[in-house]
Amino acid sequence: MRRTERGQVLPLFALMLVALMAITALAFDVSNAYAARRAFRTAADAAALAGALDLQVTGTRQVNPAQYSNARTHAEASLENELHDTVTCGPVGVGNKSDCTFATLPYQASIVTPLPSAASCGSCDPDRSVQVSVGNPSFTLTFARAVGLGQWRVAVTSVAGLTFKKSYAVITLRPPKKLGSTFDVNDIVLAGGSTITVSTGDVGSNANMNYTNTGGPTPSKMILDTGYRFFYYPAAPPDNDPGWVPPFPADPIGSPHTQPITDPGYNYPAMRGSLGSAPCASGPANCAPTFSDARTASCGAAGATPACSRADLDPACLTIASTKVPSSYTFMPTQLTTPSKIFCYNPGIYATSNSQKLSVGPADLVILTPGAYYFKSGLDVGGRLIGGYEAGAPGVALMFDECNNQCTFSGNNALTITLNAGSRVRPPGSGGAPATAAIDWNNQPVQTSGPSGPTPPILLTLLVNKDTNGPGGTQGCVVPTSPPFVEPNNCNANQNQTIQIAGGGSTFLQGVQYMPTDNVAINGGSTGIGIVGQIISWTLTYTGGTTINQEGAASQGPGLMRLDEACTAPGTPCVP
Repeated sequence: MRRTERGQVLPLFALMLVALMAITALAFDVSNAYAARRAFRTAADAAALAGALDLQVTGTRQVNPAQYSNARTHAEASLENELHDTVTCGPVGVGNKSDCTFATLPYQASIVTPLPSAASCGSCDPDRSVQVSVGNPSFTLTFARAVGLGQWRVAVTSVAGLTFKKSYAVITLRPPKKLGSTFDVNDIVLAGGSTITVSTGDVGSNANMNYTNTGGPTPSKMILDTGYRFFYYPAAPPDNDPGWVPPFPADPIGSPHTQPITDPGYNYPAMRGSLGSAPCASGPANCAPTFSDARTASCGAAGATPACSRADLDPACLTIASTKVPSSYTFMPTQLTTPSKIFCYNPGIYATSNSQKLSVGPADLVILTPGAYYFKSGLDVGGRLIGGYEAGAPGVALMFDECNNQCTFSGNNALTITLNAGSRVRPPGSGGAPATAAIDWNNQPVQTSGPSGPTPPILLTLLVNKDTNGPGGTQGCVVPTSPPFVEPNNCNANQNQTIQIAGGGSTFLQGVQYMPTDNVAINGGSTGIGIVGQIISWTLTYTGGTTINQEGAASQGPGLMRLDEACTAPGTPCVP
């Protein structure tokens, strides 16, 4: 028995030896395949990066056909350099793909730019990305032939592209759900055939957007520059009906974000109380005067009325109107013939009764001299309102309390509202320079601040104080920071419409309009040449056939160039 058992070891050893040799052979071939794959990965990464560099265009996110052509050319040259063979790429075909062949090597490659869809990459911008695939469709195996494996396909794909920090021209903070009920998630509403052209900026909503007029000869629409997106929060059912579904006209490209945008918490201008009284410890020079009468009818000679003066009785006011207000303000020659209808106002606290607040009549021109204003009873504009009229010089900041009617900034019938526009009162793209930030009563610029603020800071023009309807006078309407992102009970999208602007005239508002708990309405048939800088609000409604230009930050930084994770993470959509 023992001799028989001892004799069985040899066949078993022979079988194990064959298996061991097969595993060793397979390991050898796998190692070679991985080495080839690493070489292909290096070549594909380098070529994608070389091509994508051509898609970085200073001052814009737009890419033209010549730049895409250059990207393909440089990606092709990089493949030649990395793999030491002549590469020839054919014409661009379906999906912007160009297939490439090698002169002597049995490799295949392809170059794609722009990418056909956002699904082609993880975080990059498909319009500013290059995809390069390279491989050997018949990688020859050596030892694995013994087990019936002759060749493998070894290939990789790399995507390199630009990613940009979000640069919002519009932000609405209202979250997608209200406690105890559901509602349409319409933070941004376009109604009545309104056309909103957003330049150099994204649009961000903590809920979504609704077009209420999508048919007929004048459908509502929002138009974004190439390379910018509408970022929305995809709420869970039943709160996820966007009311904004392709193929609405000029539909912006939508991208979901996973966390609501938070209130940046910018500082409000310092207003230090009545002239010469506490708490002005630094002396009268640092105190905002308080005015109780702001009627244009009360304006007279310089010093007669503390709040204002009239141009026919105050030479300094007439000089401002005739020499400091830019010549691009086309209405000025006609307005100067009636100096009795030109009024110059001084910065300070306007704590007036409603009957004595500033109301700009249809024939009036009101000029706000540089500084910080606090209109506690609101402001009505039926004529023309100008502030921040000198390019490159300190402008104005206007602050309001949140309310429904008695303290609103009402400009629905205004002929002109021009604040901090400097010499930019002209069609978009026509040049000119804005004013700089107003200086408040603590001698500080009124501009964006804090860790969430942009660098460099941007001037603040319109500001609405946050509500104080929470416990103990705290802010009651805030952006929730954790799921399910429910709107606090103290918020109400049907109230607190403090800012109501546009009217039938021209509106030019530079900088940031910071109104984080207000429901802003831009109404009426504006001329279409107006420019409104960034808006931060709770909700925002464009209606009445408004045609207006929303504008993001004037300077756009370069994109971040990197290899996209689409082709490196498991479950990638990037298939070589």
